[in-house]
Amino acid sequence: MAHRSRQKKYINFLIIPDGKEESRSFRLSVAFVRFLIFLLVILLFLISGGFLAYWKLGSLVLENNHLKEENFKLVKSLKQVDQLKEELVTLQNFQKKIRSSFEGYLKVEAPADQDSISWNELNFESMDIGRSRSLFNNIPSLIPVEGFIARGYEPSSLLSDAHLGIDIAAKTGTPVRAPADGVVLFEGWTNDGGYTLVILHAFGFITLYKHNQVNMVRELEKVKKGQVIALLGNSGKITSGPHLHYEIWRNNQPVNPINYLNER
Repeated sequence: MAHRSRQKKYINFLIIPDGKEESRSFRLSVAFVRFLIFLLVILLFLISGGFLAYWKLGSLVLENNHLKEENFKLVKSLKQVDQLKEELVTLQNFQKKIRSSFEGYLKVEAPADQDSISWNELNFESMDIGRSRSLFNNIPSLIPVEGFIARGYEPSSLLSDAHLGIDIAAKTGTPVRAPADGVVLFEGWTNDGGYTLVILHAFGFITLYKHNQVNMVRELEKVKKGQVIALLGNSGKITSGPHLHYEIWRNNQPVNPINYLNER
């Protein structure tokens, strides 16, 4: 019995145009059609895979940019933390000196002819600065620098940080004078205030001077009312021009310097 060969199967396609043209037809083998469908599936798979890979790559790029931004913020924050640590150490030392002076922890009994005193001798309760001088010389009533007041005393403000003193604007190099007799409690540099002075007076008064061009006195030096203690400047980060930032504290509380500026 003879073996019959397997016949190929075809799919016929008929094209009928809208006009008067003759109809056309063609046929494709079933195997070829299956091959075309297989290629189409592969193509769709590749396109889908490409879109998925592109989406993942885009996500990685966005995440990488976000990480770079976060890393930049972190580095900036670390620098700010280091700066704050330095300022905190300075403030802690300054606060320690002030607290110690009020508590009598540091003691001083200076001879009348001595220009400076030592920390081991400082005693605020027993110290009588200018014992032979009047009470008027021990109260900070002298305006420390000739100029105009650019900003006043603002212990609380909704628009800006508290301003616990007054800003007196004047020409760079203008002499800054002690408003009363006292002892230099702090003399040095701070990041925000630049060259800074703190003077301890009798009756619980402390005066503070920021943004100096140069300080003319040293720590624990006795100063007299009207004595030049610094030159006005523009030092420090927080400053908008040559001026003296001047504060008065009494019994560890800020007070308005305007209330004490009776002399010019």
